[in-house]
Amino acid sequence: MMLDTNRRTFLRNSFAAGALPLLFNGCARSFLANDRINVGVIGYGRIAHTMDVPGVQQFTDRCVITAVCDLDSKRAAYGKKCIEERYAKLGICQTVKTYGNYHEMLLDPSIDAVMLCIPDHQHALVATDCMLAGKHIFLQKPFAQTIQEGRIIANVAKLKNRVVQVGSWQRSRPQFRKVVQLVRNGRIGRVARVEVGIGLDKSGGCRTAEPVPANLNYDMWLGPTPGPDVTPYNWTRVHNQDLAHIGDRPGWIQLAPYGWGMITNWGAHHIDIMQWGLGKDFSGPDSVQGTCEWMDLSGDKLWNVHTHYDLHYSYNGGKTDGHVCDKYQNGVKFIGEKGDWLFCTRGAAKVTASDPDVPMKPGQLPPMAASRNALLPTLKKVSDNAMNDHVANWLEAVVAEDPVLTTTKAEVGHRSTSVCSLGQMCMELGRGRKEGFKLAWDPKTEKTGNSKADAMMK
Repeated sequence: MMLDTNRRTFLRNSFAAGALPLLFNGCARSFLANDRINVGVIGYGRIAHTMDVPGVQQFTDRCVITAVCDLDSKRAAYGKKCIEERYAKLGICQTVKTYGNYHEMLLDPSIDAVMLCIPDHQHALVATDCMLAGKHIFLQKPFAQTIQEGRIIANVAKLKNRVVQVGSWQRSRPQFRKVVQLVRNGRIGRVARVEVGIGLDKSGGCRTAEPVPANLNYDMWLGPTPGPDVTPYNWTRVHNQDLAHIGDRPGWIQLAPYGWGMITNWGAHHIDIMQWGLGKDFSGPDSVQGTCEWMDLSGDKLWNVHTHYDLHYSYNGGKTDGHVCDKYQNGVKFIGEKGDWLFCTRGAAKVTASDPDVPMKPGQLPPMAASRNALLPTLKKVSDNAMNDHVANWLEAVVAEDPVLTTTKAEVGHRSTSVCSLGQMCMELGRGRKEGFKLAWDPKTEKTGNSKADAMMK
């Protein structure tokens, strides 16, 4: 309960004391079609270093990164160094400013757009502050840490008419787009079932208290969660201080209340594809029911999210079952009422080298497959770099200043992440129950009718 109270208070205070004045301070410049987009980066860790920032730097004719901010001054300095060196290799001399507080960066009227590469629990505060400052944003998935926070982000995006691209880049990958197109055009008839596999996290981390590094603003990193007086620092809670390991998965990604584990991590990719294929971009399921197992916390282990999971999402009045379970191959399979099916996955591709392995085992399906070859048209060879396509789409929308143009809009990202969050809430409320737990869901009111569950959404 303390976490919910802190989160609500932190959000309310942010709006009251910090964010609303940005509505009137003239931080957004008028964008001209011939201008290059000035991009700021908030958070320089694994995703920024290995994926998002290199993706932006490919488009030197359309944009330039002018600033990087991180609560860890070592990472901010390293981000500046890496960005400037990448530009130098492209023959571009670019000086990148560094910041330790993103509010200071947002005061720069020359910055048009911001990439948010930050831990999940920080999304709502930083995203809303950016948009209230007049900036367009690229927001890493999952969209938000709670359903209510996601609703706030989506509402502010609409209120301020800001371009939002959510980092659910599988929508820009050809096999996912093609399978969804076929499913929604009736190629397998009415969808009776969707099978989703999203992988597993492993126990680990360390609860032993360590001194907070001088270069890290740990108090601000904790944000809306319990403060340092009750949350002792250990690098496995935050990220590795060795810059040689900046590409490693950070500890927070499998540690509540900063991340909820695979259900929102990979779920924000594959459950997003399920939502898209079922035509539920602006809606959701009727209910979720299921069980899970939790990480081993013996000894000094710290990470605490779910491991094995078995969740059933009911769609269309019970006519479609969305089954999310770790027994399935990593990917999404749409199954029609007569048994025909279409499948899509990344294959063995990873976002970063430290991602969990998704090896192609004997008998597993390729990136796009079907129960019958006749169901699949020839897929023309297109760019395989979905991230670059996703970034290019964002930049085009920013130039046009048109939020409708993005592949993964704010409302869509909110709805898909809400489905992931419902699964996490169902698993949490089912602790100690062999039969698990069932939650009803009303996509219109965004309520479950369960007081404990609704309190978890805040």
